[in-house]
Amino acid sequence: MDQFFSGKLDIETFLLSKRLELLSGDNVNILKRIQDYSGVEEFNEAEVRSYVIDPILRVLGYDKGTPFSTSLENHLLFLGQKRRSDYQIHLWKENFWLLEAKRPQVGAASFDYEDFSQALEYSVHPTVNAALIVLCDGLKLEIFDREVSVENPVLHIEIKNLVDEFDKVRVILEPMQVWFFQKRRIMRLLDRVFDKEFVMSRVDEFSDLLQRRLSGKRNIVIDNFRRMIKPDSEEQREMAATASLSELTELYMMFDLPAPIDHTVNMRLVELSVPSSFNVMYKIFPDSPRPVNDCFMSQSAAYLVALAEKRDTVEWLPAWLAHGKQSGAELEVSIKYLLDQCLTYFQDYEPYRLVLLAASSIWRIAKLNTITNDGNQRLGTELHAIARFTLPEVSWAQVVASPAGQLTNIIDTQASAALSSFVSRNKAENGSFRTESAKLQLKSYWELEKKILSGIPNYKALLAERSLGEMRMIEWSSVTYDNLGHSMIARLHRFPKWKSYLMAERRELVEQVASTGSWAAREWLGIAREDKYEAMADEQLADRFFLGDADTLRAIRQWYRGHKS
Repeated sequence: MDQFFSGKLDIETFLLSKRLELLSGDNVNILKRIQDYSGVEEFNEAEVRSYVIDPILRVLGYDKGTPFSTSLENHLLFLGQKRRSDYQIHLWKENFWLLEAKRPQVGAASFDYEDFSQALEYSVHPTVNAALIVLCDGLKLEIFDREVSVENPVLHIEIKNLVDEFDKVRVILEPMQVWFFQKRRIMRLLDRVFDKEFVMSRVDEFSDLLQRRLSGKRNIVIDNFRRMIKPDSEEQREMAATASLSELTELYMMFDLPAPIDHTVNMRLVELSVPSSFNVMYKIFPDSPRPVNDCFMSQSAAYLVALAEKRDTVEWLPAWLAHGKQSGAELEVSIKYLLDQCLTYFQDYEPYRLVLLAASSIWRIAKLNTITNDGNQRLGTELHAIARFTLPEVSWAQVVASPAGQLTNIIDTQASAALSSFVSRNKAENGSFRTESAKLQLKSYWELEKKILSGIPNYKALLAERSLGEMRMIEWSSVTYDNLGHSMIARLHRFPKWKSYLMAERRELVEQVASTGSWAAREWLGIAREDKYEAMADEQLADRFFLGDADTLRAIRQWYRGHKS
């Protein structure tokens, strides 16, 4: 029996099947109407087709003019003899299964040899080659897998129970279920052949042949992809445009996003600041430090800059940012201060400097744990299989899904929780931030990071073998690379007033960020990416990212480079 029908679940099963979506209320009502028909026993075959089979096929997802269609009364030729099948079911114009309609057989618990043999004959025709054969007489429906058994159906249901049992039909006959059944069919044939193989080199030879055949399909797959799959960035942008304040601050602002979505988040924050900005301000800049990372803080700066295009003052700002009266605070003064902090890694406001440094270290440790832990590597593969099973097949999310993507999600989830714990643990009862305690905890993070790295012979080589394919500079952020300054500069590109201000009044700070490797800062300065630019000295890096501890900087840097210190 097909493993999918046996109830066994493993990674292969998830990769070769799809989760069912909920049926719409309209479709449930259609099924209820079918199962409640009276006088079905008196239907002729045409009425069985019209009132039972045709609506069932539409609920399953088959309809004319779509990629998943049906054709009726197809003529098939066997040794000069013409035969005519009732229904052939197509996915992308290819035949994948067939269905034969019968007059209601009152009193017959199942279909007999004559009923099945006719459909079986049609199924083996070269233009059909269907393993799945369906018989329906308006009273019952049976599904056979002829490659598994021609004695017993894999499913039998009574039409009077159609609503309750329809998911059993869907899991076999919905278009995407049939699509994955065909892939399982290939695997079954592979097992049947190679379970009898006795020459090991034949396995290797066939593996090479199969790989070459699949490689030859790449251009075809690419063409299919271009026709069928559209990036869902517009859908994501629409979601961001209607996101709640909590969704914006706890999800969107914490992670790097494609530029159109990032801009939408910024505009949504501004939109929620009308008529009053208090709720947004207090969520982003509460009285006491909150969990933030480089991305969050640079997005916060971009929000203030965008809001300043709409108004000069705001209802409230925290004392550390207002630099004067908190009520009716002037945005321009506060923006200049915040930009300075983003370009100097908050050298003048220690609480957020410590939170940002902790965030960077936590993300580095989380990635180290994911890269080095074989259990996490397996978990990524298992979660990917579940995602394959769950996500819509014809979607951008399905196309870009990968085990590495699942591991990246694990990193972000673990790091976000640990960062929240760091902030909570170092907040006093009166809301003040306990900076000395935070420093001790931060140093313990660095010691843990060094301990993990010291046990890896060559981290650079290991990362190349277990690459997550991500663009983020996690290993180097707040080690030698100023990700906060870089991302803030990149976000200000669409605000020429503030770009001009920084280049005129704070050029030296932009140069400092460029010296850590920021391409955005180099672009502002007119320096080509391939041109050499003097790197920031170790003592400056240590002051910026390691509380002056140059030895820790050098040790961590060396290990990430793949060398022992």
